[in-house]
Amino acid sequence: MPSKILEQNNFLTPLFYAASEGIIICNKKGQIVAINPMGNTIFGYEEGELVGQELEALLPDAIKTMHKSLRNAYFEKPEVRPMGLGKEFIAQKKSKEVFYVEVSISHMTIEDEFHVAAFVHDITKRKNVELQVVKQQQLLEYYADYAPAAIAMLDKDLTYLIASNRWKKTLGVTVNLEGKTIQETLPNFQKRWYEVFEQVLNGEKSGVQMDYIDRIDLSNIWIEWEAHPWYNSDNQISGIIIFAEDVTERVENEQKVKQYMQELILKNRELEDFAYVSSHDLQEPLRKIRAFGDRLSKKEKENLSPKGQDYINRMLNSAERMQQLITDLLRFSRISSKAKPFEQIDLNEVLRDVISDLEIAINESEAVIRTVELPTIKGDITQLRQLFQNLISNAIKFRKDDTTPQIRIDSSIDETKPNEVEISIADNGIGFDEKYNERIFQIFQRLEGRKYNGSGIGLAICKKITQRHGGDITASSQIGKGTTFTFTLRTDLEEE
Repeated sequence: MPSKILEQNNFLTPLFYAASEGIIICNKKGQIVAINPMGNTIFGYEEGELVGQELEALLPDAIKTMHKSLRNAYFEKPEVRPMGLGKEFIAQKKSKEVFYVEVSISHMTIEDEFHVAAFVHDITKRKNVELQVVKQQQLLEYYADYAPAAIAMLDKDLTYLIASNRWKKTLGVTVNLEGKTIQETLPNFQKRWYEVFEQVLNGEKSGVQMDYIDRIDLSNIWIEWEAHPWYNSDNQISGIIIFAEDVTERVENEQKVKQYMQELILKNRELEDFAYVSSHDLQEPLRKIRAFGDRLSKKEKENLSPKGQDYINRMLNSAERMQQLITDLLRFSRISSKAKPFEQIDLNEVLRDVISDLEIAINESEAVIRTVELPTIKGDITQLRQLFQNLISNAIKFRKDDTTPQIRIDSSIDETKPNEVEISIADNGIGFDEKYNERIFQIFQRLEGRKYNGSGIGLAICKKITQRHGGDITASSQIGKGTTFTFTLRTDLEEE
């Protein structure tokens, strides 16, 4: 039934019934004298059920006593509390369901009696969203603090929303950063960062950035960072999230390594120059030894005893081996120090030239060489000739006495490494024990002693040549069943 107050003040009736908020009118005793339809709907009551009850019937038991104190205090000193500045309460429906409301109040005099009108708005949905946002923010802060990277979350004005402990430690700050701008925490904030952040706010990723920054404590560090846009629930960009890492130690170590490498290159060059000069200077006395030894052998042969002639022959053989060793050392030292610039090289032409140079050895051994089409690469033509010549001449040299040398040259390109060619040179020679796989590429290593001519430098030269051309060389072998040397070369290498 309609309230007596509304019956007596019918000018209130249209507003009362049409209001989109709950309106509750109570007297100074705290009794409900009128409630509009929206109020009944909000609290789940039928019309007329609440009239005459205390206002606290709409509250959970736990806060009823507290609310009575607030209500009595208000009656003693009434003030208008407009919507927006209203007080939030936990209310209770007829079904005992608890929910959130915002209440604004105003007092009035009706029929010479003091009354209070409460305007009630159900804010449960908004409150749940706020709680969810808080929960998500707390969760995000938790993950940010325990993530391996320093994390900062900014709004569109570059103001901190979240700054992880690792971020604050990285920037050398201990105070709370929320509400401050990122410019305030970076003394040397760079102009180009504005451009990066603007791109991110347009939906792009910054990519990995590297910067040397000033910290609040005036120390300097290198940071590696990356920025991404973050989106709100409406899929709109709401700001920037930055992931950063203090890489000062790594950068300093890289700089040290780079410096050591430069020093090593310089020392290596000096050693190569020394080896070249020393080897070159040794040639002249060796030539004299051989020249005078030849004269003794030819002109004084009759005046020498058989033992003397044997000594002369040994001396000449040793001088010849020494000269060959020095020549090979010169080649080895010149691979880097006296190398030619890279150019386009047709490996088929290189192979034809090498086979032509080895024609006598090939004919004497009756060696059979089979090959496939080889690619064109960038390289040093002199060194590539040396590479093929050393490997093919080895295949001929280390042949079995009763077997015609069979040499097979193959080439292939792995689809996963399109800029690298793999070439193999296989023979049916004497082979070797694979436990010496690494040793054979070291300088002066000779597995067969002096049974075969050579200085023990040839395969070391091959390894150095392949490495200069962006590749490497390996060997597989079985004693008595031959050896396969496999090496790789970059096809597009630009020499530094």
